[in-house]
Amino acid sequence: MLLVLIQALVLCSCVSVVPSTISPCAKWNTTGSTVAGTGDAGNSSYQISSAKGIFIHKERNELYVADFSNNRVQRFSLNDPSKMGTTVASNIENPMKVYVDDDIIGPTVYVSLRFLNRVEKWTYGARQGVQVGNDCQLCCGVSVDKEKNVFMSESNRHRVLQWSPRTNITNIVAGNTDTNGSKSTLLDHPQGIYVSRDGSVVYVADMWNNRIQSWIQGSDEGVTVAGSSKGTEGHDPETLDFPNDMTVDDETDIVYVIDTSNNRVQRWKSFASEGDTIAGDMSAGNATYQLSKPTGLGFDMKGNLYVMDMGNNRVQMFELIDNRPCSLKLESNVSSKLGYILITIILWIISIELMRY
Repeated sequence: MLLVLIQALVLCSCVSVVPSTISPCAKWNTTGSTVAGTGDAGNSSYQISSAKGIFIHKERNELYVADFSNNRVQRFSLNDPSKMGTTVASNIENPMKVYVDDDIIGPTVYVSLRFLNRVEKWTYGARQGVQVGNDCQLCCGVSVDKEKNVFMSESNRHRVLQWSPRTNITNIVAGNTDTNGSKSTLLDHPQGIYVSRDGSVVYVADMWNNRIQSWIQGSDEGVTVAGSSKGTEGHDPETLDFPNDMTVDDETDIVYVIDTSNNRVQRWKSFASEGDTIAGDMSAGNATYQLSKPTGLGFDMKGNLYVMDMGNNRVQMFELIDNRPCSLKLESNVSSKLGYILITIILWIISIELMRY
């Protein structure tokens, strides 16, 4: 009897659950650590300057940075404590965003070049990039789906383009050419984009409309999934201010937004009317808990959050510290109280049993 009670006591105190994806109720450390850049603008292998976008290659545990003012794309190994970058695309003018795809010979880099009005493809080890698709005026966002279709946001013409390598044809998939506005059919200076892996949905950081739009392939209008559908800027949980980029969890449909002018990262759950802050605190600054004009983000295999902290010339990592499913968070408070009561009863019974010996 005594042995059974002790086993029950041990089991009550050792239960844990490890989910395989990022929970909708996950929490990150509010204090970040620098994984790239020194905080000062510069052109050494350890520095970046006004960088606009990042990409996390999860399988290789590598960070790619569109190093805007240094006219290059830098690769940083997240396993290397030296934080030294390697140039994988050089002599390019003002790169905005970067996407990395896997090919047979190694990672292929796609980079949007704002003032050269194009997207370039840099195969592994290449010394020169090749333009893909048509010209893209004030090109900003870039993404690739599993069929190798390349998507690019043409900010100056208020639209998103899709280039097919199979047909060599470029089509409009979001927005209305040369027409900006806040209607659901329009965009206003789109920036970062995210494309679902199957290419069926395009998410757009509709920057001047202060919102994130979701466009299903073939649709004539977008749906607001973060921010105000009317394009209203703001600083509360319901609004955004000049969002520059986002990423989306395809399993949960959660949108993680770089709320640039609010110096924060917002999480918007599916069908939510407001977001919650997971990094940054609204005030611009260079403290470890602050951001200054952030412009990009990504997650690694472990769910850690990486933010391109442009104004501070650094990339910050915010460690995932709580990844319990939402139901477990609610249940844990109840179960902990029940567990306490159960343990108290077991200990009381044990004491009685011991008194008999």
